[in-house]
Amino acid sequence: MISQELQKIIENDKEYLFQNYGDRLPVSFVRGVESFLFDQDNKRYIDFFSGIAVCSLGYSNKDYSQSLHKQIDNIIHSSNWFFNSEQIEAAKLISELAFKGKTLFVNSGTEANEAAIKLVRRYGQSIDKERYHIISFKGSFHGRTFGSMSATAQDKIQRGFGPLVPGFRFLPFNDIEEFEKEIINNNNICAVITELIHGEGGIVLAQKEFIKKLFNLCKKKDIITIVDEVQTGIGRTGKPFVYQGYDIIPDILTLAKGLGGGIPIGAIHTRDELSRYLNPGSHGTTFGGNHLSCTAAISVLKEFKKGDIFKNIEKINNYIFTELNKIKNKVTFINEVRGLGLHIGIELKKEGIEIVKKALQQGLIINCTDKRVLRIMPPLSISLPIVKEGIKILEKIFLEEGE
Repeated sequence: MISQELQKIIENDKEYLFQNYGDRLPVSFVRGVESFLFDQDNKRYIDFFSGIAVCSLGYSNKDYSQSLHKQIDNIIHSSNWFFNSEQIEAAKLISELAFKGKTLFVNSGTEANEAAIKLVRRYGQSIDKERYHIISFKGSFHGRTFGSMSATAQDKIQRGFGPLVPGFRFLPFNDIEEFEKEIINNNNICAVITELIHGEGGIVLAQKEFIKKLFNLCKKKDIITIVDEVQTGIGRTGKPFVYQGYDIIPDILTLAKGLGGGIPIGAIHTRDELSRYLNPGSHGTTFGGNHLSCTAAISVLKEFKKGDIFKNIEKINNYIFTELNKIKNKVTFINEVRGLGLHIGIELKKEGIEIVKKALQQGLIINCTDKRVLRIMPPLSISLPIVKEGIKILEKIFLEEGE
């Protein structure tokens, strides 16, 4: 039953906003505490989604909140015409958590990937004017602006927006033979961009042997490697960055989502020598890396520098996987439970949106991607008692679905 207040919100949404998000789920959140969200009628929800892996520290982290309030009182924005000490500190923390290099701050994940695309094309064309092709993989998602959308090997994302940016080559994920064949037959490849977990593509993990061989081949052929960690970065998989579990170091790392803990910010982080390909005048942003967004990033990154949060991620991961596999054995419509850290997918034998809706009615926020994969991505600071409560709700729904 929809309350009068929510009904009014729905009517105003339809009157004043684009309807590109389709049928929104029937709730409007007004506040958050720890790993809970509260709606317009003050109903409490357990958050197993964290705003698409954005609110990594939950909703009432004291240090994060105090840092933002202090920064708002001082200065929010001044522009990239001037030095910005918050940018410098945030970039230093990224170097310490990832690899030594240089960082360019932007506003979002798609902008980070756009900057990476520009950089590698300029690098490639510094060698040969035809060397601008970029390999990406089927099922990937790199964003919705034209460059990043053109790199996204999903027809549903690209349909109706042609002509797309030329020069992208789509290959099967985890197929090293097809990759090797492509780079042998095409001397115009400047870069490869890959997620190590296809988030929007259904929580599909890159095979370690595939990635290791891919990186070795790229090194031999002088092909730049871009790892898109927009969703997996900043602790989501149990390490600061998912690539650190693959025994590789990319040439370029793209970040966003959890980096700002809810404040919009993205970043491209590269090996030192690559930064020169975006020389003065070649790229820029008005809002990217302003004082407020970088303060948010500093607060988040400092939390991960402490290291304690990784112990929590491991503990929660072990519990969720154990319980979900128990549930899997009780029903017939779960194919697989997969993922890393708190980036977890439940692949069903049927579409999952109805389960998402039932969970919402019972006070649990989850998401469905690729039609049949339920995603569990709670705040990385979520406590075990809250997780247990959420899993009980999910188990009840699954058992009812199996009757």
